[in-house]
Amino acid sequence: MSTERRLPSRPGQCAAALLALLALAAHAHAGAADLAPGSELGPSELAVADANRLLARITQSGDRNEAAVRQQGSQHDGQVVQYGTGNEIRAIQHGRANQFVLTQTGSGNGIELIQSGHANQVFLAQGGDGNRAVIEQLGNANLVNVQQSAISPSLVVQQHGNGLAARVVQY
Repeated sequence: MSTERRLPSRPGQCAAALLALLALAAHAHAGAADLAPGSELGPSELAVADANRLLARITQSGDRNEAAVRQQGSQHDGQVVQYGTGNEIRAIQHGRANQFVLTQTGSGNGIELIQSGHANQVFLAQGGDGNRAVIEQLGNANLVNVQQSAISPSLVVQQHGNGLAARVVQY
């Protein structure tokens, strides 16, 4: 089963996004969605879960933030938090029981994440403007923990194997 979730940050697009997600959930024969934009200018929140225990949570506040989470397999958990303007996250999870928490504050930040295997974890926080991070985990039980600011705006971490760990602090 493959599921992709996207949430635009413009309030007028939230209703269309909810309808698309509900149609996706109906096609998958199981799903739930909760969209609570608060007000026309408030933050957007979305949580989607399905029968394979795939969970994606997206919280956004600001303008022109984009998040796309694609999950294939079972028991994945993904969380996206974006505050600011023009931030972008693309995350793909394959396998079983992979987890990520991706946080962006500022403007023009980007994260690309691929997790394939079992029990991989990524915790990534970007602050400032213009940060870019690419994380690739292929294998099992790998861990990446990143804190990134605008002084060191580019980062690539590749983990190919099992039981690998990386902690990166860039300021």
